[in-house]
Amino acid sequence: MKLPLISLSVLLLIGSVSLKAQNLIYNGSFENYTGCPASFSQIDSVLGWTVPTDYVSTDFFHTCAPLSSLVGVPVNQGTGYQFPHSGDGYAGLFIYAPAPDLREYISTELITPLVANQCYQFEMYINVLNGVKYTSDDIQVLFSDTLISGLQGFGVLNYTPQIENTPGNFPDTLNWTLVQMNYTATGGEKFIVIGNFKDDANTTIVSFSPNALAATYTYIDDVSLTLCTGIESLVDENNFSIYYNQNAQHIQIENSTGKTARFELYNMLSGKVIQTLFNENTEINTSGIANGVYAYRIRIRDEIVSTGKLLLQ
Repeated sequence: MKLPLISLSVLLLIGSVSLKAQNLIYNGSFENYTGCPASFSQIDSVLGWTVPTDYVSTDFFHTCAPLSSLVGVPVNQGTGYQFPHSGDGYAGLFIYAPAPDLREYISTELITPLVANQCYQFEMYINVLNGVKYTSDDIQVLFSDTLISGLQGFGVLNYTPQIENTPGNFPDTLNWTLVQMNYTATGGEKFIVIGNFKDDANTTIVSFSPNALAATYTYIDDVSLTLCTGIESLVDENNFSIYYNQNAQHIQIENSTGKTARFELYNMLSGKVIQTLFNENTEINTSGIANGVYAYRIRIRDEIVSTGKLLLQ
């Protein structure tokens, strides 16, 4: 059947859009499973997901699990309370634990192998369990052309991940935090492993609940890997300078982009404490904010263009 030229053009356009939008992570929102979780360490009941070690310890949380299981949603683990970023389920793992260098990971096989020199955008959303002492920005992704499995123990994996979370992009206990990273493939990568590949000495932790368990436990939801759009970043992080003036009790921001940006300040326990728009140099009063370590983000439109930490005292 011969299609009119205009119809063929429309079909080609639709096909192009579909290709760019395809998520190469199967079941990235942890919605499909073989059975409701009944206890901890049941990530292997989630279709498409497993762990690289010989002992399954990573957790699966879902609304179908009874409260007594401690892996339900939103209430879980006795101290946890978090709705999914989307759908009904999410995963959870230790980024930093009371036992020295104890780590947990999750892994999955990509829907199709990656193409050499192609840019891919990785995204996921993370959140911190209530009831732990620390939050951490240390979470990385390893791409591999072979399945990594059967490794012994709970220690730090002896691999070098290709991409990592932006320093200063700390998750909190209230909001889901977007982790977004680009990766240029070498070609043939078929598997990914998500977790913290750094030992305790090199892991950044920030205390937000001093009397809680000396660990950071991270929920993960909505994992995706898509082709990069080809759109360049709106600004470079170096276009912003951020200072805290202790004597004047304000945060000073210098903005050389000429664009309207949004400044967001978070503490690690209660979430966002300041949000303000600005398009030039500005000062933000902090006299009413408690002392402590805070994470900040600067956004232009929906893009995070700068992140970091500030010590207010």
